[in-house]
Amino acid sequence: MHFEDLLEEVGSFGLYQRVLCFLLIPLTTGVVGLTYYFQLFILTAPPHTCRQQVVENATQMEALLEATPYTSAVREPYICHQFPANYSLPVNASSLVSLSAPSMPCDNGWDYDYRTFFATFTSERDWVCDEAWRNYLVVTLFWVGNTVGSWLWGLASDLRGRRVAIAGSLLVYGVAGLASVFAKDFYLFSILRFLVGSSHHTVTHLPFVLVVEYCGLKARVVPLFTIMVTYTLASIAAPAIAYLVWDWTNLTLIAALPSLAFLLAFKWLPESASWLLTKGRVEAARTQLSKVAKVNKQELSRERLTALLVETGEEEEAEGVEKKGGGGVSILQAVQYPRLRCNILLVLLVWMLACMCFYGHCQNTANLGSSVLMSYLLGAVVEVPSWCVPLLIHRFGRRVPLASAFLISAITGFVYALVPADMEWVVLVVALMGRASITGAYYITLQYGPEIFPTEVRGQGVALSETLGGVAIFISPMVVYLGEFKRTAPLLVFAGLSVLGGGATLLLPETGGMVLPQTLGQAEVFSRQATPLCCKSRSKGEEKEEEQGDETL
Repeated sequence: MHFEDLLEEVGSFGLYQRVLCFLLIPLTTGVVGLTYYFQLFILTAPPHTCRQQVVENATQMEALLEATPYTSAVREPYICHQFPANYSLPVNASSLVSLSAPSMPCDNGWDYDYRTFFATFTSERDWVCDEAWRNYLVVTLFWVGNTVGSWLWGLASDLRGRRVAIAGSLLVYGVAGLASVFAKDFYLFSILRFLVGSSHHTVTHLPFVLVVEYCGLKARVVPLFTIMVTYTLASIAAPAIAYLVWDWTNLTLIAALPSLAFLLAFKWLPESASWLLTKGRVEAARTQLSKVAKVNKQELSRERLTALLVETGEEEEAEGVEKKGGGGVSILQAVQYPRLRCNILLVLLVWMLACMCFYGHCQNTANLGSSVLMSYLLGAVVEVPSWCVPLLIHRFGRRVPLASAFLISAITGFVYALVPADMEWVVLVVALMGRASITGAYYITLQYGPEIFPTEVRGQGVALSETLGGVAIFISPMVVYLGEFKRTAPLLVFAGLSVLGGGATLLLPETGGMVLPQTLGQAEVFSRQATPLCCKSRSKGEEKEEEQGDETL
């Protein structure tokens, strides 16, 4: 008997799982979505111009600047430079175009257009022009924190349980986010955003993993649908909330306080029964599954549940599982299993490519319009079509839809390079099609990746994927920056990477509708049985080992 069979006895997607899925995931994912976009907003510089000081005709100079839109390219020389103090504005000057460009460094501060964007952390400290690097460094440190934190929280989730890791990450997320409001120093602010980043993906992905571990085979895609819808709605709501609040400090508080409030419900947060079972804590698993059966109104006696747990445990031991008690199994032990090792490497590659392309497309979306808030809103809205992903992977499995999503994104990238720049609406539509398809690929990866890892190292596997995904996210802004030299370069690069991602996906085993492995030994047998036809070639020794594995199953 497998753990999925045990879930059928207590209810594979009853009231208990629905409450977890439709309460825990929306609350945590919603906060993460708002935090991500609010950070981008508070580190955005509103349209600005260097404050000019002229000796003569100063009033006329102000009038010329006022008459020129902040979005106009004519203003570009005036953003970071000023006229010398003894400069005399020509009396007959009718526009900025008629003036020679200023060349002196901006020493008198900047004038910001707060009609189109509110005062931000960046504008209050004049982190523009020569100081603009500070914004990018803060964002980079945020993702460095995500890379480090994902691995540490992943280890904690496998060693101490999902429950402790979720609570710990929420605490760090909330406290560091709240403290950011009061940070005045650049270094302190950077450290706090590093800490926020250290829990960023864990706050949403670990609750997602916990819910998936409680869902039966047929309902395993429901948590994915929930996380997709929630994140998209949060992405759409973020610009609207920013427009209504119009203050960076309040936005930061809105993102930070809910995480601390969630901790008040810590005693109702369940531990993963599957994780408890892999640790040999049968009594704790029995207690937890009894609660699930009771909430789901399943008639299951204590004796029957105990017998099922014993049967499940004995079968795992028959498959070569050594109970570790309070200890833990390291994902490094997967190197001893050739098929599993290969699949883990492929998952890590696909995860990195999905992260790089997805976040790269997100950042490039901001370059598709003149209004910052409208650009982010538009980019979020095009994610709505990806809501059909759970239905697709439920019907067709994980492998083919993921490879197809990568391929569609690649095609749009190549087509984008062929569209003339003056065909603005065509350029916009093609670019957003690529954004929509890579969004689908990213979310399928979130579902597909953890399913490849067995339960006893799933937390570490997701943590390792998040860590390498964070490295890929570091690189994506550099790819987007290529657009400064050639408009089509970023999407061409992402198109090539998407082709690679699609090809790697086709080499992975299908997990849709399959019983997920609990242990490394089970994962090795599963990897051999579910390997694509193109990879079925194996040695006689492997065939003999597989036959032995089939007998134990």
